[in-house]
Amino acid sequence: MKTLETERLLLRPFTKEDEQIHRVVFSDPEVCHYYCGNTRSLEEVREWLIHRSWQAKNDDLGFLAVVRKQDSALLGLIALQYYVDWYIVWEDDPKARYNRIEVELSYALGRRYWGSGYITEAGKAVVHYAFHHLKLPRIAYGVDPANTRSINVMKRLGFRLGKNLHPEWPGVTGVLVNDITIGV
Repeated sequence: MKTLETERLLLRPFTKEDEQIHRVVFSDPEVCHYYCGNTRSLEEVREWLIHRSWQAKNDDLGFLAVVRKQDSALLGLIALQYYVDWYIVWEDDPKARYNRIEVELSYALGRRYWGSGYITEAGKAVVHYAFHHLKLPRIAYGVDPANTRSINVMKRLGFRLGKNLHPEWPGVTGVLVNDITIGV
């Protein structure tokens, strides 16, 4: 993915030197609870950074570091990534025979930055990039229904929300299609 810029943020590819993402996101159990399940060791994050650095050079999708311009603080991450939606039964297509390959918007912000509007601001920029530069037809998202903060972000970004009908993974799904304007 290419570097994106908003009024307050720089969204840039990760480098191997961005180890502080461990402290900001991956070592905080409350941040990890909804984002990745469990905390990660510094060594695991170092390996993750190597992969993300390679991905940034070789893929149109991937992870971006969310950096505040005023002081260069690393606030978190945002990504567009492929996944197979094996754990989602879409409300609008419950009898789909095969799982779709989707592009998902995902994000995690350090807890001290929650409630500041940073992830909505970053999300708008990434969604605009996805639809206007990558020409994606839709972006999908799955979220635990208890994660009201993330559901609210999805609403602000214009996602159409529905239920996940999968019996083992009930939750909230979101779809954003390219005919929705979010005021970017």
